[in-house]
Amino acid sequence: MKILKQALLILTLTATVLTSCNKADYLDIDAGDRIPLSAKVKFINARQSTVAVNFWDFTRKVTGTVLQRNTASPYLETQYGKVQFNLTEGTDPSYKASYIFGGSANFVQETNSASFAGPNGPIADFAHSLFTVKKKLTSTVNPNNIDSLILVYDDLSLPASGKAKIRFANFSPDAPKVDLSYASGSVLFSAVGYGTFGGQTVIPYTAGKAPAVIEGLSWKTLGPFKEVDAGSGINLLIKDNTNQTTIPLSNTALTGAVFENGKIYTIYLNGTLAGTPALTATIISHN
Repeated sequence: MKILKQALLILTLTATVLTSCNKADYLDIDAGDRIPLSAKVKFINARQSTVAVNFWDFTRKVTGTVLQRNTASPYLETQYGKVQFNLTEGTDPSYKASYIFGGSANFVQETNSASFAGPNGPIADFAHSLFTVKKKLTSTVNPNNIDSLILVYDDLSLPASGKAKIRFANFSPDAPKVDLSYASGSVLFSAVGYGTFGGQTVIPYTAGKAPAVIEGLSWKTLGPFKEVDAGSGINLLIKDNTNQTTIPLSNTALTGAVFENGKIYTIYLNGTLAGTPALTATIISHN
């Protein structure tokens, strides 16, 4: 399952952006008075390498400073629509990852008779997260690209009172399918494989094409959030989904975790079980 094919949303410039005027009205407004159109993207460095990175849309560097491993930028204004996002290391200009996202003006998916340039496209005035992660398999076509990029939409609607929202992703290339569970036993997300998010709608592919209709597919189902009780001192475990043994982490992010009332978080697993860097969990806040 190709990591980029997991995120199959391709939305761009539509009437959802121009809520108070149509296209002709918008073009008739003086350029200085137009509502600025841009996508909001949080860039997250979840790769294996400890070398800090920059993100680019086309040839414009978006991140003001380099992002260290397992850190995230604030939401930044970026190009929307059909966009090429690129990744570089430090001051090195060569791309370590480069992918085109988008290519449609509507919420559509690839079918057996039609395809598009790439997976989800950033939408003007929407919130997104773009993760850079270690490729599971190296590329023979472009061996310089050592990482992949995954773009998902962020549902930033607030949870109910007394609740927080979390989602969970597995970016460890040698980890099995895993569960994220409370130490007390109840499971939050089950059987999350490499390059996927817990509870997401998975896009099946046959001979490189997806079916015309995928039940449950929406912009909220690629990296879905789940409401949990807010609180402090929360202990979570990573378990092998097959044998339910606890997988040890090399850090303590899931021990005594704090999920604040009304806050939204992504938890992800990266690193390796049998290599360097070791397996870790990271919690990123969205609001």
